[in-house]
Amino acid sequence: MNTIRILLWVILVYYIALHAIYLLLLLIGSLQVRRYNRAITFAEFRRIGESRLSMPVSLIIPCFNEATIICSTIRNILRLTYPQFEVIVVSDGSTDGTMEILAESFKLRRVDRFGRRYIGTEQIRSVHESPDYPNLVVVDKVNGRRADAINAGVAMARYPLLCVIDADCLLEPDALLHMARPFLRDSRVAAVAGVVRPSNGLAVVDGEIVSKGFPRSLIGLNQEVEYARSFQWARIGLSRLRSMLCISGALILIRKHLFEKIGGPWPDAITDDIEFTMRLNRHIHDRRNKEDQKLVFVPDAVCYTEIPEKISQYASQRNRWQRGTLQALWRNRGMIFNPRYGMTGLFGMPFFLIFEGLAAIVELSAWILMAVCLVLGIATGFEIIGMIFLAYILGVFLSLSAVLITESGRLRSATWRDFWRLILAILIDNIGFHQFHLLCRVVGTVEYFFGRRDLGRQMERIGNNHPHHEAHPTPAT
Repeated sequence: MNTIRILLWVILVYYIALHAIYLLLLLIGSLQVRRYNRAITFAEFRRIGESRLSMPVSLIIPCFNEATIICSTIRNILRLTYPQFEVIVVSDGSTDGTMEILAESFKLRRVDRFGRRYIGTEQIRSVHESPDYPNLVVVDKVNGRRADAINAGVAMARYPLLCVIDADCLLEPDALLHMARPFLRDSRVAAVAGVVRPSNGLAVVDGEIVSKGFPRSLIGLNQEVEYARSFQWARIGLSRLRSMLCISGALILIRKHLFEKIGGPWPDAITDDIEFTMRLNRHIHDRRNKEDQKLVFVPDAVCYTEIPEKISQYASQRNRWQRGTLQALWRNRGMIFNPRYGMTGLFGMPFFLIFEGLAAIVELSAWILMAVCLVLGIATGFEIIGMIFLAYILGVFLSLSAVLITESGRLRSATWRDFWRLILAILIDNIGFHQFHLLCRVVGTVEYFFGRRDLGRQMERIGNNHPHHEAHPTPAT
């Protein structure tokens, strides 16, 4: 019985440590953003936008059965403020009429265009260009998953910088200017990541974001909080500690020669962006390479991506993310606690293993142990309730800190109503929703160890071609 009680206290310490580390990452991230904002000027971005010396960019958009949203995404990307860029859309064996819609919308014409393929891919059927948009290229290929489509797009890319985004993504008009800035200021920069936020709630007309808001559903609001906490501020902190091991596939800018050197994303990966980022870190931080390179997180390059608002789709996505994280950790296990990779090996990889990969199993064990302690009389009901309340307060405090920090910047709530809806989502997150998220991750862990490697169900797109949110003039500041 004493052993069970000790295990319970060990898990409690683990839970406190987890939230303490995340809070530290939030604080580091907020300090980094403050320094960043002090260093930038509008004149600098104007010079980047007007200079012919700015490095040209190839934007690659892989898509599979995205007929409902792909045209809106392309029109949004074509509106970007940047001196020179091309857009390469890769239809990965789509069967829903994606190619037909693209051909009609952009008057595509088949051309003879061949690229240098340093990375093997599935067969490319045809290449198309648009007379109305000279910088738009559409590639039709045999299905080979998202990573294979990206690699095929890279083969057609002409420019030294590659920007990879998802088919459902929308970028702020100045996103490329902000992401290209680190490359122009520091030759050591290997790749740049930006902020990714949910697009559900935006109003989009012909690819242009005309108003902003938050998702209407509770599950969407909870993900809005999660993106602010884990996918924004925590990653800025991890970047400062040379431990940013998960750059979202929704937005990354990387040197083309480096992308090809490390072999591009792995086509058989469950979540190719996580595995690719770990492999990228392995190359950059390996002291044997003697290359002084670094990854940079830019807090004002904003990308919006569609999030699932149906329970079944959310469960499938989180299941896949959990399996993908475990697969990436296993494939790059040689980095864990390895001083050869500096902070990435000594902090980043252990952090992802202990507090990301194994977190669901540890938390489930805590719930089981609390029930056992209560039944056997090892702990009183007051002690169990106290532990649950402590976990609740820690979670609320962490999420609330992330949201309040976000409210001080350009991504603050559009209205006071949206702000208070976020606060409400934080307060009720640990009353049912968090436990469902835990269950999804536990199931994903079990299925991974039983050999499941598929991508799960494809998310049904809602799209942002019509207003989802009524804009109001008064921001919450």
